[in-house]
Amino acid sequence: MAQIAAAVTGALKKAARERSTTTWSKLGRQLGNALPQVLHPADRVEVLVRVDAGTPQGEPLLSSLLAAGETGSLAVCRDLAGRLGRAVPAEPGEARVFWQSEVLRLQQLFRYR
Repeated sequence: MAQIAAAVTGALKKAARERSTTTWSKLGRQLGNALPQVLHPADRVEVLVRVDAGTPQGEPLLSSLLAAGETGSLAVCRDLAGRLGRAVPAEPGEARVFWQSEVLRLQQLFRYR
């Protein structure tokens, strides 16, 4: 899992610098063999926990790029946020707005990194 998390971290940081969002499918194409073609949702959460475990409390999670880019990732990102002690709105529409605002903050942080 550590190698997968490292590859995903790099890809998410690249997406943030490029001011874009991503999906698990895009990550799979981008990372090739570094990301298994089939990754169970629980394993996705575990990978993202490793990706975002060191994110300071006041900063947005890198996984926000997946939550905003792919509807199917909302549940995964909600589980992740809960495991990391982050609050996410319960209502789907509010959650989508929350993730989109997190993406904007994240892209600003990585603009010059």
